[in-house]
Amino acid sequence: MEAALNELPLALFTTLAPMGAGAFVALACALFTTTFSDEQLKRIDRFTALPLIVVLAGFVASFFHLANPLHAPMVFAGIGSSPLSNEIVVGCVFLALAVVYWILAVAGKLSSGARKGFAAVVAVAALVFACFTGLAYVMDTIASWNSPLVPTQLVGFSLTGGMALGALVLALAGALGDAAKGPFKMVALAVVVAGVVLAVVAFCTQIMGVSGLSNALASGADLVSEVASFVAVASVLLVASGVATVLAVRGVSPVALSSAASVLAVAGIFVARLVFYAVQLSVGLYVM
Repeated sequence: MEAALNELPLALFTTLAPMGAGAFVALACALFTTTFSDEQLKRIDRFTALPLIVVLAGFVASFFHLANPLHAPMVFAGIGSSPLSNEIVVGCVFLALAVVYWILAVAGKLSSGARKGFAAVVAVAALVFACFTGLAYVMDTIASWNSPLVPTQLVGFSLTGGMALGALVLALAGALGDAAKGPFKMVALAVVVAGVVLAVVAFCTQIMGVSGLSNALASGADLVSEVASFVAVASVLLVASGVATVLAVRGVSPVALSSAASVLAVAGIFVARLVFYAVQLSVGLYVM
């Protein structure tokens, strides 16, 4: 895991940014399934700052990966040809949409229909961002990452962590109880299950697949054996986060359990991302 620590800024970025983005999926689901009072909407809008802060923290962390942060604008030079540039552009588009949505909502400028429509657009942008975050790592030069399982697990992480964080926003706003009385309870269950399954299955399958790879410097089997316990820890944390989210939505200590679910999600995703970087195998010295 020592090599993974060198990628700590990116591990934080790919943990926090997709998770914060995923919270907007949870909020969109709540808005489409529940009729909130004006006062509840005001409180939800205020606490929506929380996932925005999480996303921004992720972007700030990513800057520490650059040798010179002043070179950050150069990333945009590769739009269309560089997966990294595409990821950053999509991330900026999502962030701009989310911030504009939040500002208009807090200012009371969104009607019921406009709010739902804008929330749906932001939710879709959030999932596209999570997918592009994973696609940035799918490259021919690194055999252990060159798999559609990578963007799949990032979408799973976004849904799992995002539902936990979204439930926390609703709980802090005192609106989760009303949301749970309607279809949101079943929608949340479906999204959480989908997120956990995508995250855990895609993550574990991708990491276990590295066992069959090797290069002149390292054996994939050796790398996987070194991180096997961390794979288990990440999986357990993600499942526990999903369970806590479902219980919170069902009215069991909403604030406490949604808070716990969010913390568990951050921990589980972060460990998974460190494992991901720890099993990097370059294709330049790769043989079957």
